[in-house]
Amino acid sequence: MPPTSRAGGLPSSQAAPAPITMTRWEALFVAPWGSWATALPVRLGFFILAAALSLFLSYKAVHNQITETQILTEDRVSLAAYLDGSAFRPFAYRFLTPVLVNFAERTLDLPALLKHAPTILQTKAAELCTRATAQPQASCDDVASYAAVAWASCLAFLLVMYGNVQLLFRNPLISFLGVGFTYLVVNAILLARLSHVYDFSVLLIVSALMYCLLRRWTLAFMLLLPFAYATKETLGLWAGVFFVAQIGRMPLARNAALFAAQLVAFVVVHGAIRAHFADNAGFGHEYYLPQQISFFTEHIDLAMLLAMLFALVLVFHDFARKHEVLRRASVVIPPWFVLFMIGGVEREVRVMLEILPLVILLAMDGLVRFIRVPTSGATPAMSR
Repeated sequence: MPPTSRAGGLPSSQAAPAPITMTRWEALFVAPWGSWATALPVRLGFFILAAALSLFLSYKAVHNQITETQILTEDRVSLAAYLDGSAFRPFAYRFLTPVLVNFAERTLDLPALLKHAPTILQTKAAELCTRATAQPQASCDDVASYAAVAWASCLAFLLVMYGNVQLLFRNPLISFLGVGFTYLVVNAILLARLSHVYDFSVLLIVSALMYCLLRRWTLAFMLLLPFAYATKETLGLWAGVFFVAQIGRMPLARNAALFAAQLVAFVVVHGAIRAHFADNAGFGHEYYLPQQISFFTEHIDLAMLLAMLFALVLVFHDFARKHEVLRRASVVIPPWFVLFMIGGVEREVRVMLEILPLVILLAMDGLVRFIRVPTSGATPAMSR
């Protein structure tokens, strides 16, 4: 008869494992929070803090975009050209943001409202207007209206990312810190000094699509996709993400039918936009593959290589144990990289915005797992 443990009469080979121990710091981020953390006052308090932080960080992001990038200085992508429909192709195909800016300027009359804003805000708006040197030159009303739309888009993006992180970790502290982490990543891309007027719209749309996948909101995802197609044509890749994410979650025939409907919507929406701007200057697409091959084979120095390796480890650490939706959504990364190699300018990290919300969520998962208890096998509490 095999020896038994003193704890409960089980054979020693089946004795209960030693209790998991962790420091207060580890427990704060890793352990499941008690019922107090799910109480309405706690959740509301963290959301208010996150909203206040997002208000400030979205202002900083838009300010940095306007002052630190070429968004108002490059003739080929002049804000005025976007708004009057004469932007070069393929930039003219990014149709939704200019529509929103025109709506804010002409229908909501935001420039008139700005005249009643605090003096400090009027002074800052006047300063931003001086940055518009691209030809045709955008008016101050154009710049102010764009800044308002960009700020609202960035604010909504940060708040949706707060919701995404909360769905993953069920930990309002991690969700709050996730707002700051998201801003730091986006701001680092902006400081590479290349941006376009639709960038914050892309971030908002993609983060909202991720939220729909995590919540399993099929109808909302379907309704968002046409707006995604009108924001940037390469967001059509997310139709494939939906198909992969729904495998096993719904009947295959229904999944295939919804996927086919999404493809039809892409053909209709993007086809209509291309036809509308067919006479614009420029080309239907841009081709940079030779330059990209040259860059990746000749210009990657040690510092860049180490940074790339760190990012890869952070994003894909313990990939098999990440949330199922994150794993399945990662199917978008290979085709995105192919498109980046073909149509992206070398060092143009901003094209990553099309998958950045997913990458940020993967990286945050990696960060949380890095502080788990190493000897106990404990893992972060994440919703599956």
